Amino acid sequence: MKSQQKDIRDAFFDELLAVGAGDEQMIVITNDMDVFSLRHFRQGYPERFVNIGVAEQNMISVAAGLASCGKKVVVYGISSFVTFRCYEQIKFNVCSMRLPVVLVGVGSGLAFSFDGPSHHGMQDIAVMRALPEMTIYNPGDTVAAAACARLSLASPGPVFVRIDKGTFPALHDPDGSVAEGFGILRPLCESNIISTGYMTPRALAVADTLADRGISVGVIDLFRLKPLPDHFVTEILARSSRLVTVEENAVTGGLGSLVGDAIIDHGLPISLLRLGAADEQVLRYGDRDWLLSQYGLDEASLSDRIASFLAAHERSF
Repeated sequence: MKSQQKDIRDAFFDELLAVGAGDEQMIVITNDMDVFSLRHFRQGYPERFVNIGVAEQNMISVAAGLASCGKKVVVYGISSFVTFRCYEQIKFNVCSMRLPVVLVGVGSGLAFSFDGPSHHGMQDIAVMRALPEMTIYNPGDTVAAAACARLSLASPGPVFVRIDKGTFPALHDPDGSVAEGFGILRPLCESNIISTGYMTPRALAVADTLADRGISVGVIDLFRLKPLPDHFVTEILARSSRLVTVEENAVTGGLGSLVGDAIIDHGLPISLLRLGAADEQVLRYGDRDWLLSQYGLDEASLSDRIASFLAAHERSF
C-alpha cells in the first residue's frame, strides 16, 4: 500500500505497533473506538488491549495507574472527548506525575463535520498547550504520522497526538528526515506560510495560487507544536519578514498563538497574520469544506486574505 493511500490513523498505528508491539510493557486503551491497524494488535495481544467503553475520565486514571507501574500506555479516542472530558485527570494523574502516556485524539478540527459541536476539536491545541509537561504533535500526512509514532514512544513524559482520519496527499519525503518536527515544503521567502495538520495541503494550494499572481511565499509544515522544534526559530522565524499561520483550529491559543509567542519572546521584527476559526463555539453542522468556508478558510478566501495582508505589510530591505 502506498503511503499516500493509507489512512493517516493506520500510518500512525502501524508504525507504533511495529516499534512497540514486541514490548510487553506497551498497553493500548480505547474508549470504544476502532481503527484497522489496532484490530491486529487486539487479536495478537488481547491481554494488552483494553476497551474501557465510554468512560474517558476513568480511562485516563487507568492509564496513569498502569504507567506508574512501568507500562507504556497509548490511549486512543475522539479528540474532543480525550481532552476536554477528562482534562483534570490528564492534568493531575498524568502530567503532574510526568508519566509516559501517549494520548491519541482522532478527529482534529472539523473532521467529524456532521457530528456537530460535541465532536468538533477546535480548542484542543489551546487546552493541551496549557499543560507544562505536555508534548503536542499534529501530523498532516502519513510520513509525519509515522514519525510522530516513533517520537511519542520515545518520549519520557506525556504526549498528545492530534490526528485526522482518512487519506491525505504525501507532503514529506519518506526518505527524508522529519525528526525536527517540521518540514519546508516550499522554499523560504521573505513571506512564509506556516501550517499544521489538515490545512497544510490547502496552504500548498494557496501558495500555488499566489504564485500565479506573482506573489512568492514559502510553506512550512509544523507538526510538533509543543515544544517548538529546536531550530524552528533560527531556521524559519528569523529568516521571515512576514508570516501567515493557517490552522483548522480556533485562532485563540492555537498555531497562530504559539508562533506569535515565539516571535515576541525572541524579539523578532515580523508581521504576523493568524488565520483560523473565530473565537466562538462551532454550533454548525455541515460538510467539512462548507464549515471551513464559513470561517474564510477555503482556498479562495485564504488566497485573497493573504494577498491583502502581504500587500499591506510590504517593506523594503
